[in-house]
Amino acid sequence: MKIAITGANSGIGKELTNSLDKFEIIPLTRDILDLSNIQDVIEFDMPDVDILINMAGTDIGGKIVFDNHDPNNVVSILNTNLLSPVLLTQKVLKQNSNCKIVNITSTNNKRYYPNNLTYSLTKKSLSDFNRMLQIEYPNIRTLEVRVGLTKTNFNKNRYKNDTERYQDIYQNKHLTAKYVAGQIIKILFDDNIKFIEISP
Repeated sequence: MKIAITGANSGIGKELTNSLDKFEIIPLTRDILDLSNIQDVIEFDMPDVDILINMAGTDIGGKIVFDNHDPNNVVSILNTNLLSPVLLTQKVLKQNSNCKIVNITSTNNKRYYPNNLTYSLTKKSLSDFNRMLQIEYPNIRTLEVRVGLTKTNFNKNRYKNDTERYQDIYQNKHLTAKYVAGQIIKILFDDNIKFIEISP
């Protein structure tokens, strides 16, 4: 079985890659595919896989009032979190109509918090994309994993170009990447499960 995982460089994606090592894992790391560059994604020669896990996510420059969010960062978030998963899904389904699509969304989908517009938009849209796939392809195998606050490099990367705004959100109750990966693996191969929420 071949499993492609985006965001395999770190965090939950890296934990999934390590934990699923008995399968043939195709880690779509940044040095292989830049998800923020849509032309790269369009031209990417996607291998034939049995499961695609759209794990990668960014909120570069986020946690800011929308009209102050750098437009280049907005585009990067939209490309990485939404457009790239959509295009990769299109590629894998064209090769293998039985490929299982796993999209990682956010518990923020249940309630919108201010100063998080672009990121929340992408995760809400990815959730809708999952449901639309089920209508477009009635026999498709899909899974939406809605994940709560998890300690990874995500928050550090959010402020990497704007370090003076850094906020340590991990003082709040949170999950570990290893725990989240373990919960995903428990239900990954059960096609009857279409949705799971993992909260702290």
